[in-house]
Amino acid sequence: MNGGKIMQNKKIMVILIIMLLIFTATVSSANIISSNKSDIVKSTEISKSSTNAKWTLMMYCAFDNHRDAEKEFTFDIFKSVGSSEDVNLVALVDTRSVGDTNYCYIQQDLVIPLSWYESESDMGHPDTLKRFIELSKNQYPADHYALFVLSTHGSSWQGLGGDTHGTGSSSDLSLINMKDYKDILTDVTNNGSDKLDVAAFEICITGGLEVACQISPYVNYMLSTEEHGFGGEDGLSEEGTVLEWNYTSFLNELRFNPDMTPEEFVSFVVGSYQAGTYVSTVLGFNMPEFYPIKKYYTTLSATNLSKSDQLKNDVSTLAEKLTDNLPDVKPNIRKAREDTREYGILYPRFWWLPTTLSFGLAYEPWGYDCFIDVYDFSSRLREEVDVQEVKDACTNVMNSLDEAIIASESLPTDPSYGLHIYFPQLRCQYDQSIWKGMKNPTFRNIPVKYEELDFSEDNVWDEFLKTYLNILQFYP
Repeated sequence: MNGGKIMQNKKIMVILIIMLLIFTATVSSANIISSNKSDIVKSTEISKSSTNAKWTLMMYCAFDNHRDAEKEFTFDIFKSVGSSEDVNLVALVDTRSVGDTNYCYIQQDLVIPLSWYESESDMGHPDTLKRFIELSKNQYPADHYALFVLSTHGSSWQGLGGDTHGTGSSSDLSLINMKDYKDILTDVTNNGSDKLDVAAFEICITGGLEVACQISPYVNYMLSTEEHGFGGEDGLSEEGTVLEWNYTSFLNELRFNPDMTPEEFVSFVVGSYQAGTYVSTVLGFNMPEFYPIKKYYTTLSATNLSKSDQLKNDVSTLAEKLTDNLPDVKPNIRKAREDTREYGILYPRFWWLPTTLSFGLAYEPWGYDCFIDVYDFSSRLREEVDVQEVKDACTNVMNSLDEAIIASESLPTDPSYGLHIYFPQLRCQYDQSIWKGMKNPTFRNIPVKYEELDFSEDNVWDEFLKTYLNILQFYP
């Protein structure tokens, strides 16, 4: 009799334990944002993968900004695919809530929280990104590594990957600048001897030649967009396409075909993307057809960074030829520059104007216009000038771009070819921070001057800009 009761109690206990484990797993996978951790943990507490996978994808989700609303949507996509024996999918995510920074391993329909250094990280600080890459490479070794940075406030060479410290306001913004990226990548790749295979920036206006040259010693391929990009659950284009990178498609492709080379992978990412347009709105109403900035075009491209040095040299030669012939070709430069595809016009053009003029009304004369498509400019300039050595230099730049850009997606009516370059039209715009007008003390002065970029070393493009804008006396 007593033995029967004991057996019955044991069965009940086993059932309760199983139910508890199921409940715990369900809670962990339901909402990664709600997991609590101590302020400081040791990285050695994290379970380490025992064997090398073929790929480790590192998702740096800096959502402490207006992308906070996309966190559930984004992770639902990640969970729909998840990791496999050959592909590790790990993420660091931080949103606008306090104490919600989470490091996790993503399986199909399950997010497994892992130990992290603190409960609240500044995703706009270089140490956070560096620790994330180092930890992920150490705990999940693989033949290939891809870093995805998902964030907002894309500023090309001025900064990528933002954190607003729980406020959602640009006045509290911190960004990882280009000097930071060089320091981070130097350390995590052993000074470039162990390069990352892919650096993917799912952030607005990241597709800059300056960005490509800054990371090229440490990364093989770059994924980026020249234009502003809006995604999320409700981000539909006028054409009915989703204004979001197609993670479901390319993550599934990699999961079932892990032997893809990095070049095949980035080409597939771009090929799975559908470019589209979205319309400017004010107070929920679409702008009329006659409005100067009626719509925006989305783009995506993949760059072979091993070709960036040749492209950089050809741009420098073009700058040299333009400077040598400036009295004769300046009107041609001005005309080509005015007609070339520009990026960044959602940002304010002048820091002294109210930001509502650009963010609220999206009116072109007040929009930032300092980034232009390299290929489009070279093509238009070649048609404008009569000086043969300038024409030849333009052709060389276009040929180098054809070599470097291995995949590009944009609408047929959009002259976006993959990479833009810095070319302010006005003297007062040179070396001014995009965020200077946001009353943010960090950006009263630009964190990294244009002349301090790797792109500007042994390259006379910055000297050409100063000559063309007649500001050499201010920038010796």
